[in-house]
Order: sequence, then C-alpha cells, then structure tokens
Amino acid sequence: MNWEMLSAIAEILGSVAVLVTLIYLTIQTRQNTASTQANTRQAILDADQQFLIKLIESPEIYTNRFKEGLTDDEKVQMGAYMIMFVRMRESNWLQYRNGVLDEITWESYRSSIAKVLSDSTSRRWWQHYAVDRQAFDSEFVSIVNELLADTPVQERSALTQAFD
Repeated sequence: MNWEMLSAIAEILGSVAVLVTLIYLTIQTRQNTASTQANTRQAILDADQQFLIKLIESPEIYTNRFKEGLTDDEKVQMGAYMIMFVRMRESNWLQYRNGVLDEITWESYRSSIAKVLSDSTSRRWWQHYAVDRQAFDSEFVSIVNELLADTPVQERSALTQAFD
C-alpha cells in the first residue's frame, strides 16, 4: 500500500465521521427543541392555572368586567387582572414569534384574548392602557386590534351564559 491510498482512505473515514457527527447533532437539536417546546407549554399551563385559581377565589375579578360604575378599588383590581392576562398572552406571542412555541399552541391561547377583551369595560381599558399608553409590544397590539375588530362586544359573560 502506498501513502496516497492511505491518505484517500483517511480522508473518506474523516468525511464519514463528519457526516455521522452532523446526523447526531441534528437529532440532538430536534430533541432539544421538542423538550424546550414541551417545557414552554407546561410553563404556560402552570401560569394559566394560577390565573384561574385567582378567579375561582375571587370571581368578582371576572364578573366586574360586565358591571357599570366600578369603585376605585374594583378598577384597580380590574386593571391588575387585565395587565396580568394580557402580559401572559404577550409573552406567549413573543415565544411563538421566537420559535419556542408552536403555532397550534399559540392559536389556542390567542383565541382567549378576544374572549377576555369582549366586553365594553375591557375594550375601554385596552384602548386607554394598551393602545394609548403603548404599554405592550406594538406588533402584539396590532395583532390584538385585528382580533378585536372581528369580535363583537358582549354585554354578558360567555362563562356565565353557559350555565343558563
């Protein structure tokens, strides 16, 4: 055997090793992406459950959206509720935009925005706090505005109507 043949064999083996390494890294990257997305979905679920527990403990936070003439304390409570909810959804959207959250999951959470901002009180808050004060990411605000343009204002909670 001559040196040229040994050099060619070594070059082929090196190429195969690089190919195997690339395949391994591709598999690892896919597994890491799937794991990151699963962890993100779990974190979103945990946050939503904590949010719902607060509503179970204090349902007036939700029902005050359909009440006229809120007291100052109720307005503060309502404002905090709205900020918390919209921040959660803005975070979900940012995760989706950055590729951490898949489209199906984002769409399922996106739909809740219209439900929470479906009443006239929430719409006034949205216009004053989110749009006028520019409190949220401008691209996210545009997405919510488009969503609300196609959502009629409700005078009564869909949650309570379901039990009539």
